[in-house]
Amino acid sequence: MNSMVQATGFHRGKRLGAPGVEDATEMCPVCHSSRPRRPIFRVQSDPDIDMLECATCGAASASHMPKPDVLESYYAEYYSHGPLRHTLHNPGRFARHVLRAMPNLRRSAPLRILDYGGGDGSLSIAIAKVLHRDRKSAPITIDVVDFSEPRDPEDPDVSMDAHRDLTTVEAGHDLILASAIFEHIPDAYTAINQVIACAGSGTYMYARTPFVLPLARIIRSIDITYPGHVHDMGSVFWGKFIKTFGINGGLLSSRPSLVETTFAHAPARTVLAHTLKAPAVLEQALRRHNRPPRWNLVGGWEAVMRFE
Repeated sequence: MNSMVQATGFHRGKRLGAPGVEDATEMCPVCHSSRPRRPIFRVQSDPDIDMLECATCGAASASHMPKPDVLESYYAEYYSHGPLRHTLHNPGRFARHVLRAMPNLRRSAPLRILDYGGGDGSLSIAIAKVLHRDRKSAPITIDVVDFSEPRDPEDPDVSMDAHRDLTTVEAGHDLILASAIFEHIPDAYTAINQVIACAGSGTYMYARTPFVLPLARIIRSIDITYPGHVHDMGSVFWGKFIKTFGINGGLLSSRPSLVETTFAHAPARTVLAHTLKAPAVLEQALRRHNRPPRWNLVGGWEAVMRFE
């Protein structure tokens, strides 16, 4: 797929043979709906793998999931090409962006953050640094769930606890980060419900996912990076998220995601991303709150919610 345009600067797609994929199932792997799902994009042929859209939750998922050993081999190379341990070029900018939607998080009390799939914890550490500037020295505990080792926060008031999965994480976090993670997990239903179980009363949750299929259906040379990405979750999915998963809470923000690259690191990709997202940002500023967005050629989507 080297001749293809990558949907993200941090992954590359790979063609799989029949021995490397699971049998197709009728049930949606994101919401467990048994309603028929329609194919909206052909990922590859021989074996045929399609992205199937669920009418219940709005997510699109691969008809055939990669087998566990295939994913293990794929991710063994995930961080092997450099020191980057997160999927954004500027964690500080990300932190300021996320916290704009969470004013009540800026309180001088101990804080717990769950960084699910957060690499070395750079994004949650960046958030902790911004909060410490406003909150003086209130302690912050970060639970990082990832196969990467968390880095040193270089702050005596920030402690890092590493976990391989969510089963060892205690509930009751004040902030949950699920940035660029759900799209990688074949059994997204279980992962999402485990993350939700970590929330407490008043918990904020930030999530970011690819929303690349509207673009890929127009520009066929786009590599959607299967088997790295097995789900596409955009505006419809996040608009329904609270209802789909029976959450007692509200959606605070649902919008095109922050551009993950910077002009310094990837000028061409950054210009293109801002150009594609600009109409959607303008539409959001002008449209009525209950009207679904029409401009979906944005590449990624993000949502902020708060649990009651």
